[in-house]
Formats: sequence, C-alpha cells, structure tokens
Amino acid sequence: MPDVGDAIVINTVLETAAMPAREWGVPAVVGESNYASKNTPKLYYSLADVKADHGDASDVAKAAQAIFAQGVRKLYAVSMEVATPGSPTATEVETALNTLAPYAENKQIHGVCLAMVTDTTLLAKLKEFADANNVVFTATNANGATVSEITTAVSNLASPNGFFLAHNDSDIDEDVAAAALGVIMTLKPWNTTFWRSINVGVNEYFAPGDVPTLENGKANVILNLANANRISNALTTGGDPKFIDITRTKYYTVTAIQDSLASLRLRMAKIPYTKAGLEYVRAAIASALEGMVRDGALSGYTIVMPDYDSIPEEDKANRVLKNVYVTATLAGDIHTFELNLTIQV
Repeated sequence: MPDVGDAIVINTVLETAAMPAREWGVPAVVGESNYASKNTPKLYYSLADVKADHGDASDVAKAAQAIFAQGVRKLYAVSMEVATPGSPTATEVETALNTLAPYAENKQIHGVCLAMVTDTTLLAKLKEFADANNVVFTATNANGATVSEITTAVSNLASPNGFFLAHNDSDIDEDVAAAALGVIMTLKPWNTTFWRSINVGVNEYFAPGDVPTLENGKANVILNLANANRISNALTTGGDPKFIDITRTKYYTVTAIQDSLASLRLRMAKIPYTKAGLEYVRAAIASALEGMVRDGALSGYTIVMPDYDSIPEEDKANRVLKNVYVTATLAGDIHTFELNLTIQV
C-alpha cells in the first residue's frame, strides 16, 4: 500500500471571494549554532535541550526561545553547515532547508523560519522551500528598517505561504519571525492571527499612518494594543489567498482527506473502480469535510466527481481518478478555496 501522503496529488487553486497552548502545527527552525551535527533535523521538547545542543547565545537558541515563548510544545531545529560563520550563503541555506523536506512530506512539520535572518536573498530560499513543500514560512525585517525597505522585502517574498511580521524596534535581539511562527502554530488552522498577542520584547512601534502602508504592502505589523504586543493582521505575502489561515485550512483539509481515504483503503481490500467505487471515494471525502464542519473550520463545501463514463480508459486501467473538485467555505466567512484532487484508487 502506498503511504498516506501518496494517496492524493494536489493541484490547488485558491479563490478569495467577497466573503499552555495546544499546537496545531509543528514549527522548524534553521540557523547557525555550535551543534556538532550539521544539517540534521532534531526534535526538541524544551528550550533547555536546544541550548544544551546549540549553545545559549546561538541563533537557533534565540529562535527556539521565541517559539517556545508562544506556548509551543515542540519544534525541529537544524544547525546549518556554513563555511564562514555569520555569513551563510544561499546555497548553504538551501541545503540545510532541504533536510526538512521529508518531514514536510510526512506532515511532521507545518511551518519554518530562518533563525535571526533578515537578508532577503537568504529568505528567498526559505520561500522556495515553503512553496515546494506546502508549509508556511515567517520572516521579519532588520532592526531600523524603513517602511519602504520593508514593503520591498515583502514584495520579494510573495507567496500564499508567506507571513511577514514587521516591527519598528531599533535594538531588539529576539527573533520576531520565530515568535510569529510560534503564534501561528498554536492556532487552529482556520483561526486568524488578527490582533493576537505575541510574546516578544518589541517596545518601539510604527507611526499610525505607517501601518496602512505596510499592510497595503502585505506586511503584518506588531502593534501595542491594551498594553500588549499584538499582530495587526493575518496577511500572506502573496495576497492570494489574502490571509494565512486560508492557506493553513487548505493544507489541513488535504491532510484530512488523505487520512479519510487511507482509512477507506484499510477497511476495504480493494476499492472497485466502478460507479459504486467512486461513491465510496466521494463518501470518504465528505466524511473528512463533515468533520471539519463540526469542528467549526468550514461552513460548507461541494464535491464534484467526474462522470464515470467520461473517464479515459487509460485512467481506469491505471486506477487513477482525476479532476475531483472540492470547494470549501471557511466558517463564519465568505472566503473559499478550491482543491483539484488526483486520487490513486
């Protein structure tokens, strides 16, 4: 039997219509540290263990501290192998990130950031990895960056998976991007980061007139509201979909459907490639989506199956079911997304 992840190949179109914490995702951080085992992902359950391996003052430790401070219970960390400490190359970043690809494929990680990195050339490799592996990524600006510099950086990271959190602090030595990733991973995928509190030591803020400019440039902003640091919005760096919770809900939906189809396969020795068999597949997909409706993730959905008689004989012979369309609407919202599924029956 193929792995659960092999059950569905996804081509996705997103449509934005006019409409102690439990973690809901596992973050991964990639950065420089003293750890002897380079480019080797390791799972950690405490900041103390991260510091013991990577060093108290390392970039990886700073990122892990920011993530754990949001209530996350575990994370993966990768110590990059770099020829010149303090000056990683894009190739070195890419190599380190790619060690996480199997973890993304097996849904062991759901988001990633580069520890204490604000260089857009390096962040471009982060974006490429996230887009290739269907995980979200977070980024931030360098201390003292101007509004114009920030919006330019965001435009270079345009992605449905990207979440940029801008700050106006001139001397903070914490990892703001990692903190943002920690907040996201504690939220249900369909919950927004809008005005969510973030545990980070930013104490200088943008002028009120700068916030709309930054948000129009698809950057989220750290605000001081009710004497607490909060995230201004839930914008993606790409703008389509507009909000990161839509991206996360899409990925959650794919996983739920894969799990439901895997359960169907376990219950049946063989799913017949007949009209009746296709109804079994439809029912398995509907079961996953109904569960999300009950959980408050979706308000509704539609499933469009191909007509059996119109399926090419080659696909029937190969037991491939193409062009199964799922359209889902987020609960309490008018934002929709569409999945085009190809299923190995």
